[in-house]
Amino acid sequence: MPDAKHLDSPERIADEGQRLYAEKHQTKLEKDHLGHFVAINVLTGEAYVAQFPERALEDARAAAPNGVFHLIRIGAPGAFKVSFGTVRNDGFWGRPLRHGR
Repeated sequence: MPDAKHLDSPERIADEGQRLYAEKHQTKLEKDHLGHFVAINVLTGEAYVAQFPERALEDARAAAPNGVFHLIRIGAPGAFKVSFGTVRNDGFWGRPLRHGR
């Protein structure tokens, strides 16, 4: 297991969490807990499973207050789908992020 100083970015934490999930937990969790959430402590490899993401993280933090966690929705390519829109009433989101050259 890597130590915390080697997990110095969100990308490295996510990579280690995905690796641990694939190597240690994926087969059993996808068989028994499809659609639930797992918080993986990337420092120890321990997994905390719950029906909801908040609960998985609460359980993980209670068991390992100094842990570093990666959250995965079991059986899905990612825990959450993030999207971005350009509609906001005050006009802020309607502005282009970058002007053309």
